[in-house]
Amino acid sequence: MDKKENAKELQLQHSQAKVEFYGEYLKRYLRILCNVDFIKQINIYDIFCGRGIYKDGKKGSAITAFDIIKNLRNDKNKVYKTPISLFFNDIKTNYTDNIKEYIDKVKNCYCNVEYSNLDTEDIIKNILYKVSKTNNNTRNLIFIDPYGYKKISKDKLFNIMENGKTEIILFLPISQIQRFSQKAMVEKANKSEEAQKYIRLIEFIESFFDENHNIRNKKVSQLEYIRHISDALKLDGKYFVTSYHIYRYKNVGGESYFALFFMSSNIKGFEKVLEVKWKLDESNGQGFNKQEDQIDMFESQNKETVKERHYKKLESILKCELKTPKSNLEMYEIILRNEYLPKHANEIFKKWQNENNNFKVIDIDSKKEARKNSFYLTDEHHKVNFTLEQK
Repeated sequence: MDKKENAKELQLQHSQAKVEFYGEYLKRYLRILCNVDFIKQINIYDIFCGRGIYKDGKKGSAITAFDIIKNLRNDKNKVYKTPISLFFNDIKTNYTDNIKEYIDKVKNCYCNVEYSNLDTEDIIKNILYKVSKTNNNTRNLIFIDPYGYKKISKDKLFNIMENGKTEIILFLPISQIQRFSQKAMVEKANKSEEAQKYIRLIEFIESFFDENHNIRNKKVSQLEYIRHISDALKLDGKYFVTSYHIYRYKNVGGESYFALFFMSSNIKGFEKVLEVKWKLDESNGQGFNKQEDQIDMFESQNKETVKERHYKKLESILKCELKTPKSNLEMYEIILRNEYLPKHANEIFKKWQNENNNFKVIDIDSKKEARKNSFYLTDEHHKVNFTLEQK
């Protein structure tokens, strides 16, 4: 069995990491949405859903999503009643048939499920139409795991996001894109006949990056490529965007990376996805880097070194931002946009309260110092103001 066939039959390590990320996000965010009285409907679209269950018994994104909803409905500690709809699409009918067979065996109706077998162009048109009709009390999550990247463009993603009620998780094979990007752009610049071989890649690059961007003019590393795509998707701060790289080691041909990109208009959804990143990558909150048969004798020491580096980096960011006073709401957004969590900032603020007399947390109602360790780093209410007298 060759590698391509093996990837179809068995769930490889990078695919496991992708599904784990998706599942961890669903667990967190569905509970939040179901707790909001205003939200009356949740739609989840898996538009390249794959086979459902692989021959090694491991579950793909579609079955993972269904099982998470089932577990949510069966939670003995809380009742989650908000209607949820699952939409599964794959051009291969046997894949959606397998998923339907698994779900139909479950007697209880935990959610509405629909299936389709549209090609890439038609499913994206279908999604665009559906999300454009979304009511204010409805939220959409779209998981896009395409077979490559040829029909994906920045404009299509922005069109899906335009209504402000949708979030996207996009999976891309970065190593494939990065490997030929420079050659593709050189061939186009030279007006070579070879450029036609790369026309889809050229269209992808041109949709994401303007003509002066580094990616058009020189070769960048795979991790840099991920960062550049993530920055392009932010649309100058309009959207909350982060990436999660998935490292795949190959014995022949060197390293390769895949990446998940998350887009949202909602800061709370963004916080949940950052929580997933820091749970799955406790040291850096950046990506999946595990390699089989690799043992680091100094792992614990390395983790402490990395933790200290992140502490100093965030501390520097907070000091810079507090050159002018900030509310707890402003600090919350600053922390998240720098891809840290409130708990990371809490650790720094607690230390400052104990050691730095120039740091003040002022209650906005009493105008006096707030109760110790009361930082309110959420998006809910303006409770306190932070000040730091700079030396």
